[in-house]
Amino acid sequence: MIRFKQMDRVARAGLVTVVAAVIGFSCAGLSAAIVENLYTVTVTRSLELAPGQVPRTRADETRFAMGQLLSRVTGRLDAALEPALADLLQNAGDFVVQIGAVDIETLLVTFDERAIKAALVALNQPIWGPERPLTLLWLAIDAGQGERGILSAGEAFTDMSPEFLELQARFREELTTVAEERGLPLSLPLMDLQDMSALSFIDIWGGFTQQVDQASIRYGADAVLSGSARVTGSGVHIQWRLLKDGKQFALNGTSMRDGLDRVADFYAAEFSTFGGISATLITVLGVETLDDYGRVMRYLESLSMLESVGTEEFVDGALSIRVRARGRTAVLERVLQLSTILTPTAGPLGQAANDNQLTFTLTH
Repeated sequence: MIRFKQMDRVARAGLVTVVAAVIGFSCAGLSAAIVENLYTVTVTRSLELAPGQVPRTRADETRFAMGQLLSRVTGRLDAALEPALADLLQNAGDFVVQIGAVDIETLLVTFDERAIKAALVALNQPIWGPERPLTLLWLAIDAGQGERGILSAGEAFTDMSPEFLELQARFREELTTVAEERGLPLSLPLMDLQDMSALSFIDIWGGFTQQVDQASIRYGADAVLSGSARVTGSGVHIQWRLLKDGKQFALNGTSMRDGLDRVADFYAAEFSTFGGISATLITVLGVETLDDYGRVMRYLESLSMLESVGTEEFVDGALSIRVRARGRTAVLERVLQLSTILTPTAGPLGQAANDNQLTFTLTH
């Protein structure tokens, strides 16, 4: 199963993250997450590969795991159906580095990260790295018969019916499943006294984005996913909205899976690398000490999309670094903005926005 760890800040209790099959461990209150074990896939042996077909052999299970992995790493929901990736699926066993049963129903398959990346580059396919945005989910639930509430990371309310608490548990389980499949860092609010005083059911249901944004500040997420879920005898119908960078996006789909899939698709389009290697000059201002220098270099060297990192100049607190990365500079800029280490800064006067130069200020 995959896990997420936080980037670049000391852990702060309170932010509860949906991680694989685990909901409720403390993590840092910052913007981005690192998806750990991105290349390890969990296969439930009773799961249908296709309608009426469950995995019958180890080869079937491995190919199924490869399909899940390709969706997670390319960011494409239908990656398993992509003709260009057919050979990877057919020869999935050649890329396995470890495989083993967790229990009688669950298999863990770990693939060779370098080999998969090399194959995707050779096929000119996108690669979505482990540095991914963290999304906070506010879900207002109308269960009918006058029972309403907001989905929380745990059983925050004691005055709700057992049926409503069970409904919340089912929602959290479904969120966990989809988050793992897509490699999507996702967090739920605590719904403690601070949340309850800051945000109401009506605020979320009515789409009052100012109140939602204000209540979300304490969690330090990159984006906020807001949903209004109506539960009826025919099922669950959800209206989804994504709040990011001061903008609101209406998302297609009405199911729990639809909302998370659309968010993953949105992020994959923004953060996937594609194409050849390009060189970019990054200038970091405010680098005053050797510790500052080491902090910047360690961070850049940890980024999966960078092929090389080298210092060019260090003068008067301005550190110039030449990096080589796959894909466009715009994608690199978005990835760098996920970190709380660096703050985007206007470049020198006269510097063009498209000349492969980026300027940041070190956050102290």
